[in-house]
Amino acid sequence: MFRAAVAVSCTLAAICALSATAQASPKDSMPLVIQRVVTLGDSYSSGSGIHRNASSYDDHGPAAHSFGRSTRLGSSACQRELDETPGPRVAEQLDAESVFVACAGAVIREIPAQVRAAGISGDGDGTLITMTIGGNDLRTERNESWPDALLRCITTANCDRPEQNRMANFHEIRRDLTRIYVEIGDQYPGVIVRALAYPRLMQSDRWCEGVLGISRNEADFIDEQVDLLNREIEIATSIARVRTGADIRYVSVIDEFDNHGACRFWQRDRYVNDAVFGDSLRRGKLEDGTIREYWTNGPINVSTASFHPSSRGYDAYLDALRGSLAINVTG
Repeated sequence: MFRAAVAVSCTLAAICALSATAQASPKDSMPLVIQRVVTLGDSYSSGSGIHRNASSYDDHGPAAHSFGRSTRLGSSACQRELDETPGPRVAEQLDAESVFVACAGAVIREIPAQVRAAGISGDGDGTLITMTIGGNDLRTERNESWPDALLRCITTANCDRPEQNRMANFHEIRRDLTRIYVEIGDQYPGVIVRALAYPRLMQSDRWCEGVLGISRNEADFIDEQVDLLNREIEIATSIARVRTGADIRYVSVIDEFDNHGACRFWQRDRYVNDAVFGDSLRRGKLEDGTIREYWTNGPINVSTASFHPSSRGYDAYLDALRGSLAINVTG
């Protein structure tokens, strides 16, 4: 892990040196005029976590989108919150159009379909894209997904010790993210892209009182994996900015979420939910093409709001997004 961290640090240093010229380009010194805000990405962009029940979200995306590879935007239930998430709020404050395509469960390979669905015109001039992506692509050494890895940490002791529990595909994620960002920058050279980081989920102090079954060491281990993913996102955006010259930037949320992880004892202090229970939705397609909705509920049905930002967490995301833009965004 130490060698990996050193390698990443060296790569970042090299990228920063290469991007110095791009950062000083005339485009960066010009005031930004944003007429359209496009929200892409996964559940950390769609608004998952604001409600415990899937039935409380504004929208779940087109009914049939998830059944075609070229049209799939994410999971069959997108869990979109159309007014409390950062993109729509920035759009309202700028009197700009809001286009919302983000969908819970989205992976990197589904971003091109999201971009097509957004219908960005021309060279993207006047368009701001905000997104989180990459978390659903994580896989451990035992090929478990990120949600499964979190579940393993909650239900077994000392999940931080086995090497099999560490994320194993950071290199592939960096490669795939770079490709996606470069494609966006090449196709829309006038676009503004803000790739938002993932928050440190746990943020333990002496203990992790807020999450049953998680020790301090395990909480630190989980947050370390998030930091490593964020490093790959940062490197990918830097590479894409150098290659395309487009305004593609990584947005850290460390300060905005500082000391407000799921480990906090009081619910009011958490910007990230702990385990939450509520109803859930999935869609299925019958042989005749009919789309059916299947709702699951019960006292122990784990909600997808678990370990996602709360409403206050999305406020923190908004603060980070505002701070990344060379314009005055208030309200």
